[in-house]
Amino acid sequence: MKVKVRGIYSTAISKFLLDNKINVTQAAEALKDVLKIEDESDPDVVIEDTETKEGVYIYGNKAEEVVELLKKNFNKSIFYREEIGKIYCGIIKNTDQQSKSIVISLPDNEEGVLDLKSFWGYVKPGAKILVQSKGTYDGKIMLSTQLRIFGENIIIIKNGFTKMSRGIHSNEGKTKLYDIAKGLNLKDWGILWVKGADEKEESLLKQELEELQKKESEINEKFNTCSEPSIIYEGMNKYFVLFDMEDKEGLDSIRKKAMPTIMNHHKLKSAGYTILTDFAENLLDKFSDDEINSKINEVLLRYGPTKEKMYRIAFTRLNGTSFKIDGVVSDIEIKDNEVKKLSVSTRSDWGDRTYLIEKDKNYVEVLKDGEKERMLIIKPEIFPKFTKIITMDITAKKSGEEIQVQNEDRLEKLKNKGEISEELRNELLKAVDEMKEL
Repeated sequence: MKVKVRGIYSTAISKFLLDNKINVTQAAEALKDVLKIEDESDPDVVIEDTETKEGVYIYGNKAEEVVELLKKNFNKSIFYREEIGKIYCGIIKNTDQQSKSIVISLPDNEEGVLDLKSFWGYVKPGAKILVQSKGTYDGKIMLSTQLRIFGENIIIIKNGFTKMSRGIHSNEGKTKLYDIAKGLNLKDWGILWVKGADEKEESLLKQELEELQKKESEINEKFNTCSEPSIIYEGMNKYFVLFDMEDKEGLDSIRKKAMPTIMNHHKLKSAGYTILTDFAENLLDKFSDDEINSKINEVLLRYGPTKEKMYRIAFTRLNGTSFKIDGVVSDIEIKDNEVKKLSVSTRSDWGDRTYLIEKDKNYVEVLKDGEKERMLIIKPEIFPKFTKIITMDITAKKSGEEIQVQNEDRLEKLKNKGEISEELRNELLKAVDEMKEL
């Protein structure tokens, strides 16, 4: 197996993989000499930073093997699996006029959402429908009726067009693939040529297309005979690995074996402090790690957070997507050159809110109109102008005399699917118990 790694975690993860006898290929120039990597062949697995730098996403034919290895060594992190391209025999449940979508019943008592605009015809509850997952949003499986079937060099797309992936650059290669597509019997399918397809023999590509068209026939046959929600085609998995602070420190230790690395290297890099981190690491031959860390904390505190100044809370969901809330710092508690507690007040069309953030707590308290709710999170990382938070999408609210916890069973589901460890599950369950003490 060969793995390509890019981004701020690349040195640590590459070193970790090599130590575990896994080949790293197409390494960045800065890593080739340090880790003695020469391989330039195509990877089986690619690892890249998530949008918010809170972790990495991993994809490829052997991604699961890499993920399982990481799980054994980073048990405080989240390994969220997103199933992309899975095709279902779904059953129409109802329509949601507010979101203009159709709710579809799927296997294992799950539900998906199909945009009403993408559905032609009469919406009949109880009728079966052929749909495909295209990811998740807000914990919901998003569905499409435009099917995609994945091959190694080709993805065929129902009612689509012939196009190239961004990895195919040469005009000669593009011309070759367009010419091949013209000579094929595609019926009502389009082709997305995958990176590397331009280097393959025409006969091999035609054979792969025939195999994908056979899969299409099998999918149609299974759909014609299904009578209840079921999986017809597995698709592919993409993994989002979100590192908590403890595991970022573990990555620091691994990186330190390869090159000079300061304390909190990955925490600082994930927050955008690249120049500061690089500069500090050039001083490690003159000052101790503790001295440098103390000075960095001292310098950062000079720039905030500051009462009555603008501040941002940046949330990352388990699938790597994010949202931001802007407000003003209304209260702050600092001890030993660290921000221990922080209050951020916000205003919006949905009402005024105050977010109470504590450095060592796995939840955020939200005050609105005299009412409290608490959101389950991974312990926050607090910086001068913003706080970074991984949200678990579990909330506790007081309704009358009762405390209602939304999505309380999610931790058990994540544990059963292998997306969080038992250790992390237990730690977060303790936080949920605290959340109930509103």
